[in-house]
Amino acid sequence: MKVSRRTVMAGAFGALGSAALSAQDKPIHIGMIGLGLRAGAHLSAFRKLPDAKITALCDIQPDRITKVNEGLPEKAAAYTDYKQLLRDPNVAVVVIITPGFLHHEMTVAALRAGKDVMLEKPMGINYAQAIDLKREAEKGGRILAVGMQRRYTRSDAEIQEVIDSGTLGPIRLVSYNEYREDWNPKTWQYPDPDSGKKISWRFLKKTAGSSELEFSIHAFAMITNVVKSPVVKVAASGGVLHYKDRDTRDVSTLVAEFANGARLSYSFSCFAGGGGTGCTIVGDKGVIRRDRGESSFLTLQSGKTEPLPRSARLSDDPAEVQLYRDFFQCVRRRRQSTLNADAALEPSKIAFAADLSIAEGRMVNVKELS
Repeated sequence: MKVSRRTVMAGAFGALGSAALSAQDKPIHIGMIGLGLRAGAHLSAFRKLPDAKITALCDIQPDRITKVNEGLPEKAAAYTDYKQLLRDPNVAVVVIITPGFLHHEMTVAALRAGKDVMLEKPMGINYAQAIDLKREAEKGGRILAVGMQRRYTRSDAEIQEVIDSGTLGPIRLVSYNEYREDWNPKTWQYPDPDSGKKISWRFLKKTAGSSELEFSIHAFAMITNVVKSPVVKVAASGGVLHYKDRDTRDVSTLVAEFANGARLSYSFSCFAGGGGTGCTIVGDKGVIRRDRGESSFLTLQSGKTEPLPRSARLSDDPAEVQLYRDFFQCVRRRRQSTLNADAALEPSKIAFAADLSIAEGRMVNVKELS
């Protein structure tokens, strides 16, 4: 029987297509570093994603590894040294969920080990660390995403959708207030060599960077997405006014100026449980106001206030599920994530500049950070 060249080529390309499809269907092999409180949200997302497979776990507390492994369909390799996990050939993607002071060291090591990385915010506890991670990912051609998952929440995404539509016109002012209770008392206790005592890692500048970097960064990320312009100047004031057991601030306020002329007014307190969150975004054509999760829209022309329209286009899946769905696609297609280093760096600049402004009692030009 004579077989034509066309038949042979068609069969070859068909086989290649099947192989490519098969590669797309293969699960993403995940190694998790850090299994504390925040890891629960990641694990919950993985359970909802059929292409997520946890193949390795790392934590300095072995009992945490045991507990997570008990809930997995297949037992993952267990490590108490993250460097051993990075040497595991069965790990393609590393998820880092550790205190902020460990982010730079662990992420650099993971990128150099040839792994793609999902890193919990922040990128580092200072600007030098953050910019170094960006350069390291670019140099190695790896996919680095930073867990600023709030952009996937319906409340943030619906506001962004209205702004992207141009309904508000250019954004001129954002006022944002976050009043909350103190950090979770179950947060990991850092054995501080300076004091000889164990203390929540979020209470120390050397382990958390600042409260703004650890908490306010989510608000700053939303604001930079809304304003769509680089931050240029920041002036801030803050301190430890209420608590006596920390050096990270429990209250702060700042104003920021962006390259397009937009302004930000922001304030934060972590001894104001029940105070809630409020946000007002002012454009040339209208205002969006959000108070305790409820968003409303005011058109300046008519003076009418009405609820923000519910978008049928947006997903109601948990933010972390959407985050990982996008990230896995980026890993498969070898393209940078929406939550790439540049996207994470811009809101970080507000936190870093605010910290410098408070330390030196002056307005800071963001160019000074570099």
